[in-house]
Amino acid sequence: MQRNNQLLIAKHKLRKAVPILCLLLCCFALVAFFGCGAVSAIKAPFEMVGFTKGMFAQLEERETFLTESAEKPLTASQEELLTRLLEEKEGLDAVLSGQPYLTYLEEQVGAVHEDYPIYLAAVPTTEQKSATMLALKDLLPPEATDEQIQICTDFYFQCREMTVKEPHIASDSEEMEAFIKVHLVEPLMDTYSSKMSTSDAIEVMKVAVVPTGTAALDTKVFRKIWLKNLEVYGSREGLLRCAISTPDEFALIRSFSEDAAALEEWIRHPPPSEQK
Repeated sequence: MQRNNQLLIAKHKLRKAVPILCLLLCCFALVAFFGCGAVSAIKAPFEMVGFTKGMFAQLEERETFLTESAEKPLTASQEELLTRLLEEKEGLDAVLSGQPYLTYLEEQVGAVHEDYPIYLAAVPTTEQKSATMLALKDLLPPEATDEQIQICTDFYFQCREMTVKEPHIASDSEEMEAFIKVHLVEPLMDTYSSKMSTSDAIEVMKVAVVPTGTAALDTKVFRKIWLKNLEVYGSREGLLRCAISTPDEFALIRSFSEDAAALEEWIRHPPPSEQK
């Protein structure tokens, strides 16, 4: 028994070490891409490991916070709302466009909308963007400029949308690399007016890893919780529980989906990387 426990601990440590190893290899590739020389190729990985260790610890805290918030049992008033919504016979969007849910939505997000599709059209809202920007700012290196923080915020939502509309990209390393390069790395590089120095290249690496990791984490956390709701309560009640317990996050992903059926399909079929 003791030996089995030791093996499990060793496997856990190995799984945690693999991302660091991959990061080191990526650093060598990025340094070559930036053209910063052999000295940087040695220096960059070690600086990145130090930075990412701290970032991973913060992401673990974020994961715990998001999970605990999303898994809270519904309150009495939320259960009452759920009961009322379950009595409706219309489709999901029509039910969420009814006055009971719109009133609840106004209480939760602080905005009035005529119906649910209008709210979806406004997502991500200014409030969602601001909250995301603050969260990323806490994770980014202190040297990150306002322009770089804005680029990271924009990329975060682009990445979240991509995982819904073009999930094959996230499963293909080459396509994902190209996506990150076009939407994140190149815009970050454009924030430097002259030829990038060694420290500039390392700074871009530090900044780039933050929104990529955060977007992946948030997607995984909420999809896992929503999938559990669907498995326990069935499609209709499960989706309604998601819309009640996490209204803003649910609306974000619903806004990227063609319809409610596509949303459910997305929830029920996470990629292998999220099934660990």
